[in-house]
Amino acid sequence: MRALILLFLISLAAPVLAAEPSALARAMVAVRADRWAEARQLARPAGQVALDIVEWRRLRAGEGRLDDYRAFLARNPDWPGLDKVRTSGEGAIGAGDDPAAVVAFFGGRAPVTGEGALRLVEAEAALGRTGEARAAAVAAWQTLPLSEAAQSAFLGRFGRTLAGQHVARLDTLLWEGHDISAGRMLSLVPEGWQKLAAARIALRNQDPGVDARIAAVPTSLRSDPGLAYERFMWRTRKGRGEDAIALLDERSASAQSLGRPALWAGWRRYYAHQVLREGNPKLAYRLASRHHLSAGASYAELEWLSGFIALRFLDRPETALTHFRAFEAAVRTPISLGRAGYWEGRALEAMRHPQEARAAYAMGAQFQTGFYGLLSAERGGIAMDPSLAGHDYYPDWRAQPFARSSVIAAAFLLHEAGEQNLVEMFLTHLAESADPAGQRALAGLALELNDHHVALRIAKAAAETGNVMVEAYFPVTEIARTRHPVPTELVLSIVRRESEFDPSVASGAGALGLMQLMPTTAKAMADELSVRYSSSALTADPSYNARLGAAYLAHLVEEFGPNPVLVAAAYNAGPSRAHRWVSEQGDPRAAGVDVIDWIELIPFTETRNYVMRVTEALPIYRARLAGRTGAVTLSKELKAN
Repeated sequence: MRALILLFLISLAAPVLAAEPSALARAMVAVRADRWAEARQLARPAGQVALDIVEWRRLRAGEGRLDDYRAFLARNPDWPGLDKVRTSGEGAIGAGDDPAAVVAFFGGRAPVTGEGALRLVEAEAALGRTGEARAAAVAAWQTLPLSEAAQSAFLGRFGRTLAGQHVARLDTLLWEGHDISAGRMLSLVPEGWQKLAAARIALRNQDPGVDARIAAVPTSLRSDPGLAYERFMWRTRKGRGEDAIALLDERSASAQSLGRPALWAGWRRYYAHQVLREGNPKLAYRLASRHHLSAGASYAELEWLSGFIALRFLDRPETALTHFRAFEAAVRTPISLGRAGYWEGRALEAMRHPQEARAAYAMGAQFQTGFYGLLSAERGGIAMDPSLAGHDYYPDWRAQPFARSSVIAAAFLLHEAGEQNLVEMFLTHLAESADPAGQRALAGLALELNDHHVALRIAKAAAETGNVMVEAYFPVTEIARTRHPVPTELVLSIVRRESEFDPSVASGAGALGLMQLMPTTAKAMADELSVRYSSSALTADPSYNARLGAAYLAHLVEEFGPNPVLVAAAYNAGPSRAHRWVSEQGDPRAAGVDVIDWIELIPFTETRNYVMRVTEALPIYRARLAGRTGAVTLSKELKAN
């Protein structure tokens, strides 16, 4: 591996020929301690790209001057994370900086900070571009939180221009949760709006006396959608779900009543799921379908949910089909397109249109790397895609246009320095802008470096555009060579979902390593296997982590049988929750329970997705391990007892 890196570095242009990759590892120690001068000195033997890595970190930390930001961006316009560089750069602009340089730094891009906006306005004015200065001031006033000094400066220079927009600015700040900036606006708006703002802020902060605050709002503003939203969220936070649902239902008559429909969308899905599980599909449909969105992820999810409720609980397949087709038009990933094909097929079957249903299943079956793509193939009588056995072609990355870019050079230097998180950031950034051949070449490079985690991340980015690379998308690693107490494909499927094959990852909840084991669980499994417990080995030794994780999976299989739905749900949400859902929703293994509906009714979005991602991987990993595909029998596997 080191030979590959050195070979690459030797192939680069003259400034990097004498590179000493290990120098960057020492420099990164200084970077983490914010010792920037020392870091530059240590990185110097590794060449200009290594120096730029240090500079990239320094500028993202907000430590440079305007000239530093401009020089770096001119030198490296294609590096990852430049939005953060530019945002930090806005804070580096000084009052004495050359106005032309300030305008050039923005380059027509709208500022994202109040201070940056103020500097741009001042620079435009200094250059005599009064119209541009006024336009920038108006745009900032409409959208950005401002410090007290910045607000005073805007008002002092453009008070008349901005006077008619104070209420709109206050409303925007309140919707976006900028309470401090909103508070600075109160003296500039009518008394009624002052009282409305006070009520909205009190509700958001769950202050005492909110009823009195609401009562003080003038009658003309009582129906304000922002106030309604804060009342809805207050009820939700207080556990008053029925009251929250009633308000959501009431306000869903129009987009105007909601104010910002997208902000309600997440809780709309949550409550629609809740009332559906509670046996009120008519209300669930009303909540899900009256979203007043026209695009985006929430729009797609709510259209699908509306169709699901209409088909499976209201016996309205025609209505369902309309929603499913709207969902299809709004999505582009293989997982979602497979889902669209499957449910359109189900709706068409219910409408007794068998030929159209077969066509829908055939469409869905084009996306067999996903849960519903496999189910579409099975329901449509379509063979498993032979490419899922994993015989991919990966072009030579050395022949790609990016091969001599500083981005790939930085990735190699970071790999040698042991900075795997940054390697992932640089390579996946390249993949997002590469053509299909370039994406494949990058995935092949990651596999060549034996970095299955980065290969998977690149493959996921590529799959978003329909470019599926099975070997990278469903990696088979050394843990497949070990005998486990449960099927190897189950271990690989869990690892793929838990850590994406990153052996060193640690979650905020304390789960560690490849299979995201909690230390208490890992210790119990180590004791049971009579092996020494080591918390550090959970992230340092993938085989050790997989051995303990497989032992825990064996416990779950013993508890729930070989049913992958319940085993996956228990691994993700805990065995007690899996038992509770069986009690509440029926046993997915039972003949009278539709297992697809059961999965879709799991209360936790994370667990619903988790179960689908784990179970879709099982037949693909079996094909990969066997080197050949078999019949698609996923629906039978989901009912395993």
